Amino acid sequence: MSSDHPSIWEQRRFWDWHWEHWQERRTINDWKDKRHDTMLTMLSELRLVHSKLLDLGCGPGRYTEKLTRFGQVTGIDLSEQAINVARSRYPGITFVAGSLYELPLPREYFDVVVSQEVIDHVEDQVAFLDRAACVLKPGGYLVLSCANRFVMDRLGEGEFPPQPPAHITRCRSAREWKRLLGRRFQVLRIRSILPVVGQRGLLRFTNWPRLNAAFALLIGEERVTALKEWSGLGYTLIVLARKVPTTDGRRGR
Repeated sequence: MSSDHPSIWEQRRFWDWHWEHWQERRTINDWKDKRHDTMLTMLSELRLVHSKLLDLGCGPGRYTEKLTRFGQVTGIDLSEQAINVARSRYPGITFVAGSLYELPLPREYFDVVVSQEVIDHVEDQVAFLDRAACVLKPGGYLVLSCANRFVMDRLGEGEFPPQPPAHITRCRSAREWKRLLGRRFQVLRIRSILPVVGQRGLLRFTNWPRLNAAFALLIGEERVTALKEWSGLGYTLIVLARKVPTTDGRRGR
């Protein structure tokens, strides 16, 4: 791991603090509900039956609980604070506190791995994806949500608050995710949602309120939003990928 990154202990302390102060940090909000609803729709289209799902970075379990409609769910998170809350609220779900890189998770056991707004905040994204591939059955699905680098690079001043040093942030574009995931996965779909932030470059025009209002009068607000999402201008990217065999014919590990 790079020495430029905070230690696991520092990250754990940050995320404990984050979940202790979730209300003032607006951890639960309409954007995250929209993200999760989109992911649930993707999962519904897979027609999963009695599946085993792993929620990587589950936090206090609010969204983990909604995954139980697809089967048996396990949630893991670095923050013991978040896991204690999750266990108290959802006793029917297995929750585990610890580092993804160190926990003894079963190999080729899960049908689906879900991870929401986590991979942007880990020190080794390649190792993260390798661990996800390791625990997935051959042909199993990975569903990620993450910030869109195209948008994050064009944020206006003050659009997002500054974060503490222990808060790792490394965003990627859709093209970068395709390349990185291609080592272990077949990317089936990448969708952008929430085209609501960004005030520099192209986004200065696409997010200009008067321009959006004019187009909304012509074609409707929902269609304006859909066109911006289709163009990849959403703040959040949602990726659906499938574990594939290795190139020498063996199953991916």
